Amino acid sequence: MNSDIANNENVDLWSIGKCIFCEGKIEEDSKILRCLHIICKDCTKRESTDSGIWCKCKIVTKGELINYSIMATNQSPVKICCEENCQVIAKKICMYCKSLYCKPCSKTHSIKNEDHNPALMITYPLKKEFVPCPKCMKKSVEVFCTKCSILLCPLCHLNFHQKHDFNLLSTMAVETKAELQTLLTDIRKENNHLSFIREMSNENIMKLKSNKKKINDKIDERIKMIHEEADKRGLVLKKLLETNFTNAVNIINKNINVIKDFEKENDYYYSLTSSVINLDKIVEYINLSKIIKNKMVIAKRHTQDIPKEATTCKAELIYNDEQSMNKIVESIQGMGDIISSKIVSLSEFKITVDPNKVLQTIENDESPILMPEPAMIQPGLIKLEKVNNKMLIDEDSDSSDFEPLVYCSCCNQYTEELINCTCCDRSYHNHCHIPSLPKELKPKDPSLQFWKCTLCQDILKYTSNLCKKNMTCHIDSSGRKIIERILLELYCQNEDSEHYRECLNREIIKCMLQYPAYYERISNPISLNNIKDRLEFDVSYTSVVDILKDMKRVLKNGKTYYSSPSHPFYKSANELQISLDRMITLWIPTLNPAHLE
Repeated sequence: MNSDIANNENVDLWSIGKCIFCEGKIEEDSKILRCLHIICKDCTKRESTDSGIWCKCKIVTKGELINYSIMATNQSPVKICCEENCQVIAKKICMYCKSLYCKPCSKTHSIKNEDHNPALMITYPLKKEFVPCPKCMKKSVEVFCTKCSILLCPLCHLNFHQKHDFNLLSTMAVETKAELQTLLTDIRKENNHLSFIREMSNENIMKLKSNKKKINDKIDERIKMIHEEADKRGLVLKKLLETNFTNAVNIINKNINVIKDFEKENDYYYSLTSSVINLDKIVEYINLSKIIKNKMVIAKRHTQDIPKEATTCKAELIYNDEQSMNKIVESIQGMGDIISSKIVSLSEFKITVDPNKVLQTIENDESPILMPEPAMIQPGLIKLEKVNNKMLIDEDSDSSDFEPLVYCSCCNQYTEELINCTCCDRSYHNHCHIPSLPKELKPKDPSLQFWKCTLCQDILKYTSNLCKKNMTCHIDSSGRKIIERILLELYCQNEDSEHYRECLNREIIKCMLQYPAYYERISNPISLNNIKDRLEFDVSYTSVVDILKDMKRVLKNGKTYYSSPSHPFYKSANELQISLDRMITLWIPTLNPAHLE
C-alpha cells in the first residue's frame, strides 16, 4: 500500500493508458479498480493485500478485479503456444484455463486435462467475446435470468430456467451503452462549466492587477500631499497591498489548479468510458458500467457542489482613504487601509469528502449491475423456441453495433432527422433549437458541416458587451444571444423543464382532479414556450430584464401552485430556479437583482 504516495498532491492520477502504480503502458492482462484507475498484471500481484488494493487516489478496491482487456491499436494479437519447448504461434485458447496453444498442443491439452471440456477449446484470436455458460460449460452466455441473477446460454435457460423471466445480453448492452453515452454528455457539460469557472478566475487575476495599478497610482497622489511621515505610511500601505494581492492571487491560482485537476479527472473518465463503449466485450463493459457510473456521479458532484461563492466571486482590492483624508494631520499614521474581497478556496473544498465513504453510499443505494427489473422480451421482436433441444433466436433487428437511439436534447423525443452539433453530442429538431433553424434545413446540408449549437458558442464577448449597457433598455444582439443561451439551457434540463413548457389547458383541467383551481390560484400564468415564441416571433419584449422577469415568473408560479417542497414539480421548479440564478450571476454579473423583483 503506497500511503506515502497517496498523500502527495503532485501524484499524476489522470494520465490515459498507464498503470496507476508503475506508470507503464496498459497491457492485455490489465485490471480496472473500483476508482476506474487501471493496474497492470505485475502491480496487481505486488499491491494486493488482505484489505484490498489501495490506489494512489486513496480508494480501496476489494474482491475480484474486473478485466480491462483493451489492446492498443499497434499491438499485435499474435501469441506463442504456452506448452513448454513449443515456439509455434498459438491458434487455440482453452476458455476453461485461458491458456493458449498451437493446434497440435491443444489436442494433447484436452487429453491431459479431462476436466477441461474440449468444446471450450476455441479458435484464437477470438472473433467475438466468449464467456462460458456456468451450467453447461460448452456455450457462451447470451441470456440473463432475472430471477436467479445468473448468466446462461440460451439452451440452459430453456432446459433449467424455462419459467423464469430473462433479458438478452445484447438488449442489456444497448441499454447500458445508451446510458453511458448520456453520462459522457453530462460529464463533458460539467467540464465546459469548469472551463468557464477557470476562465473567470483568470479574468479575476487580471482585474486584481488592474486594481493594484490604480490603487498604486492613487497612493502616489496622496503621498505627494503630505510630509515625511506620510511617505513612511505610504510604504506600509504598499506592503499591505502587495500582501493582500499576493494572498488573493495565490488562492485563485490554487482554485485554478483544483479546477484543472477536476477537468483532467473528467477527461480521464471520458476517455476511459469511451474506450469501454467502443470495446466489443459485452459482459465486461456491463460489469464496468457500475463503477463507471459511480465515479461519474462523484465527478459530477465535484462541479455541482462547488460553493456558489467560488463562481460568483468578483475579486478586487479595495483602498479606503476618505475618512483619514478629512483628518490627515491627526491620523497620518493610520491613513488608509487595503483589503481584498473574500475568495473561496477550492483546495479546502476538494479534501472534505472521503471518496471511499461516498462510493460505499452510492453502492448501498443501488442494485447490482446485472440485476435489471424482470421483463420479458416483447413478442415479435425476439422469439425463443425450443426445437430438438436447440435454441433458435429470431431477431428482426441487428443490434450488433449497439447504436443507441438519438433523442432531441431539447424536447427529449426521438426522430430520424435531427440537426447534430459538431462540437458536442447534442442533437435538435429544427424548431426546438433556440434560435429556431429553418424548416427546410436537413441534417446533411453542407452548411451544417461546422455548425455549433447555442450551448457550444462562446458568449463571453457578449457578456462583456452587455455589462456595459443598461439592461432595462431595448434588447440588442448581445442581450439576445445571452437570453437564447439561458433559455436553451433551461429547456435542456429535460425532466425539470418538461412540465413548464406549456401552461395547463383551461378546458382539460376542468376534468382533472390533480390540478384543482389552478387558474384561480395563478392569476398571471406563463410558460417557457410563451417566452420562446415571444422572443422569436413577437416584438413585445423590449429588454433583457423583461425576459428574465418572465422566466422567473414561470418558476415562481410553479412553486406557488405546487407549494409542497416534496412535490416533484416543486422540486423541478426549484432546480430550474437555481440554474437560472447561477447563469444570471455568471453571464450578467452587473445586473441589479432589484430589477427582477
